[in-house]
Amino acid sequence: MIFRPFLAVLLFAGLASASDWPQFRGLNASGVSDETGLPTTWSDKDNVKWKADLPGRSVSSPIVVGKKVFVTSASGPRFERLHALCLDADTGKVLWHRQLAATGNTACHPKSSMAAPTPCANADGVYFLFATADLAAFDFDGNLKWYRSLTGDYPDISNQVGMAASPVIWKDSLIVPMDNVGDSFLAAVDTSYGTNIWKVPRPKEINWVTPTLRPVGDKAQIVFSSMKEAIAYDAADGKKAWSVATPGAGVPTAILHGDNVLVPSGGGLMSLKPEGTSMAEAWKSPKLATGYTSPLVYRDRVYGVVGAGNFVCSDTKTGRQIWSERIGKGTSKFWASPVAADGHLFAFDDGGNCTVLKAGDEPKIVATNDLKAEIMGTAAIANGSLYIPTVNGLYCISAKR
Repeated sequence: MIFRPFLAVLLFAGLASASDWPQFRGLNASGVSDETGLPTTWSDKDNVKWKADLPGRSVSSPIVVGKKVFVTSASGPRFERLHALCLDADTGKVLWHRQLAATGNTACHPKSSMAAPTPCANADGVYFLFATADLAAFDFDGNLKWYRSLTGDYPDISNQVGMAASPVIWKDSLIVPMDNVGDSFLAAVDTSYGTNIWKVPRPKEINWVTPTLRPVGDKAQIVFSSMKEAIAYDAADGKKAWSVATPGAGVPTAILHGDNVLVPSGGGLMSLKPEGTSMAEAWKSPKLATGYTSPLVYRDRVYGVVGAGNFVCSDTKTGRQIWSERIGKGTSKFWASPVAADGHLFAFDDGGNCTVLKAGDEPKIVATNDLKAEIMGTAAIANGSLYIPTVNGLYCISAKR
């Protein structure tokens, strides 16, 4: 039986709607939504459906399931107070707010926070991982299902500059990345009980990459990049499926294009194609070295924010560059990954500016919008709206009707 990738992910995650944005960068970390009627212009006042303030600092991304938005933040002098919040998607009203005390180290880069990993959800609830290695599951009404202090279970976990890799869901397994210079591992945790299904050791090195699920028939592989290689694990048992040596890239997340996997590396972007039970290089583009941001495949083109603000469009079949356009302001940097919907590309810099471009083979900037707030997390798209996180709040941007 052949599954289209988005359908396979819906089945794996137990979700009912393709319009949800249930994890980092939406379905299978694609960064793409089928939503239409989205606004292309806004400010901190215009086309703002609502704005919600968050306690402390947040650099994670929101997720959306139905009419609920889930987001995290961290407060306190050392980000030792961890916050999990559920907001009404239409009004921004806080439906519930749960707090946890950090049990792990709270050291991080000045631009980061303990609220760096993005939550994820399935039909049974929502799962929050913090950079302190505290992991909690709640049902949609905010009732605690289970909680684990991973540093309590594995005391040698070492958080020196902050962790940011986000969990993902395959069937009833919460895939938890925990790369660090101490007790480093990848684990599948039972979403109902919080117990390990399997756990495999990982190299002891700092890594902020979120895993990508690659459907293979009715099974899945977990594609995970690091400074030395791209490696895939069988989602059912954690056994190694294949690996390909790649130059270092410890932040961007791999994306799918058909059967191919596009893996960011320090030397650019590499497209891997199936070759028997393994993978081989199809092409490599040094012009798509996306830095902190993840690449984006939309309408058979691959896009990436390169360097201090060059938006690059390339052919997905060859990696050949089609165009490059300067975006953002010279003093700003790009940490949030671009997203796409309704024929447009949305790229956010940390100065609060979003450049909206028309998708296609000619560079065309449609608008530049300024929220006048620091943006580190990637936006979510659902319910005909853009949910744009700032470091201390969340905007719902929606066209006036």
